[in-house]
Amino acid sequence: MLTHQSAGTDSFRLPNRPFHTTTHLFLPKQPDRHRRPRTFTLTPPQPPSTKPFPTSSSSPATTSSTPPSPPPTTTTLTEHFLTAMRLLTHPATVCTATDPRTTPPTPRAMTMSSLTSLTLAPPGAPPVVTFNIAVPSRTFDALAASGRFNVHVLRGDAAGARVADWLARGSEGGREVFERLVAAGGDGGGGGGGCPGGVEVDFGEGDGGQAGEPPVLKGDGVLCVLRCRLLRGDGAAGEGWVRVRDHVIVLGEVLEVVGGVSKDGSETGERFALAYADRRYRQLGNCITPVEKEEEETVIDE
Repeated sequence: MLTHQSAGTDSFRLPNRPFHTTTHLFLPKQPDRHRRPRTFTLTPPQPPSTKPFPTSSSSPATTSSTPPSPPPTTTTLTEHFLTAMRLLTHPATVCTATDPRTTPPTPRAMTMSSLTSLTLAPPGAPPVVTFNIAVPSRTFDALAASGRFNVHVLRGDAAGARVADWLARGSEGGREVFERLVAAGGDGGGGGGGCPGGVEVDFGEGDGGQAGEPPVLKGDGVLCVLRCRLLRGDGAAGEGWVRVRDHVIVLGEVLEVVGGVSKDGSETGERFALAYADRRYRQLGNCITPVEKEEEETVIDE
């Protein structure tokens, strides 16, 4: 599964966070200025690279309070679980937010594979989406502090994979991470729908924009953008997120859906979204449709 965070520890944290972060002091790393977005291309489908599952449970069911001893095997439950998850197809999307606690505000981004719609109820209320982030995370700190974020649905081709791959490596460099993606231009083609026009980033600093707006990615590779705010003051998710072990489940209201537009002004919504399965980016393929009426066999008497 994709990493759901922008890894790293900042020198500041939200007040009264209900979990503990590392107490070690990390000096900020200098961004690797030689790193640049990778080039992707379409390749033939490949079977899953997974281990076989056990055919049946080797331990009988028990009502004892003492858990049964694990069977003698080299494959753990965690490995079986990861194998099962790799067989599932997940959406590869990018979340952006801006941390208003810095001067100037710092843009953040992360690639995630856990986005899903949650509810349309009640009628007339904004739709709600959810996703999870491993913490600590700079992007989570930014969206929790600002209450706003954008989710980018990426195009299912090499251009979308290039954006997802670049931002899956974290945004420790802040604005420079976005600028280097833009500066790389449209050389990520590699055949099969690359980046002829490249990507642009709107930091919301132009006419009518507000400082601290979440960045908006535009151009090749972006199908649409969900402009969201944290769902606050609603039941258990009073802050718009719920802590579950080492992850945070984020709940957001969708305020607007902005269609993707290439740098040449053409619409980009003629493809399905980018998918991720078995540690690879995927493009949606064949449809599985019902057979309306099976043809009867013709019996020929000899």
